[in-house]
Amino acid sequence: MSVQEGDAEVAAFVARHGLSYPFLMDRTGAVSASYRVTTTPTTYFISPEGEIVDSVAGVVPSGWLDGLINDYI
Repeated sequence: MSVQEGDAEVAAFVARHGLSYPFLMDRTGAVSASYRVTTTPTTYFISPEGEIVDSVAGVVPSGWLDGLINDYI
């Protein structure tokens, strides 16, 4: 999710990194505030039931995602 950035900046970032997944826009910062995001990137792992299982502020450590995915397979 982009926080308080314009369309042009986000489009350039997506193109530069060849991203193909949907990119959400938090134009006002309200969503980030409600989830208490204090730094970017912040990564959330959401269970199939829609619950936030874990989160990491900053760079995601190697193996973090694999470990969580294995818990839900």
